Amino acid sequence: MEQRRRAAAARPPTGALLPRGVKGTLPWPADGSIVSYFGRQKHPTFNTYVQRRGIEIKTMEGSAIHAVMPGSVVYADWLKGYGLVIILDHANGFFSLYAHASKILASVGSQVGAGQAIGETGDTGMTGEDTLYFELRQGAEPLDPLQWLARR
Repeated sequence: MEQRRRAAAARPPTGALLPRGVKGTLPWPADGSIVSYFGRQKHPTFNTYVQRRGIEIKTMEGSAIHAVMPGSVVYADWLKGYGLVIILDHANGFFSLYAHASKILASVGSQVGAGQAIGETGDTGMTGEDTLYFELRQGAEPLDPLQWLARR
């Protein structure tokens, strides 16, 4: 638990960036269409505005969840409000979070490569449909994943 708090609060060293040329080229974490976007969005049920820290991708049940960059698995377990979650540390203060998984295929401490399957999607009961929730973070700051993922 303490390790997760330290990892989430970690601030990147001054000037730490992902390698040049990465922005706009990362592979998608799953196949599917976006059903919720990053940033301020109107909640369809409650008619209020919410600040989303990631995106949701509607997928087919059992679809592979892929790491978007090489990294190490720092969390792979259930997390209240997110269901089964995988968090990867990509160094220099960059993290990716994959939530609402139906199955986890990676274990804490393991190294994964870009594009490697780390889990599977499915209806976890959290959202009522087969979706993958995906976040990118620099330290504790969420980044808009659509600025980092390759255009489709």
